[in-house]
Amino acid sequence: MENQVALSTPGSAPFITAQAQVANLRCQAFMQKMLAAELRQEAGRIAHDNVLVKRKSTAAGAINSLITGTLSR
Repeated sequence: MENQVALSTPGSAPFITAQAQVANLRCQAFMQKMLAAELRQEAGRIAHDNVLVKRKSTAAGAINSLITGTLSR
């Protein structure tokens, strides 16, 4: 784009400005896509961790029931 500015004709500044704005918007859109992908990945990790916590909680409850049953006999 810098080369295009150096070789541009007088009066073409609005077109070059528009091209720069389009390039900026494309860059922002790409960044948003990358952020969305990163957030989806993090959500997957959190969901997986949540499943592990629930399994551990269920196992702890089962052990508690077994201990309570054994002590009450």
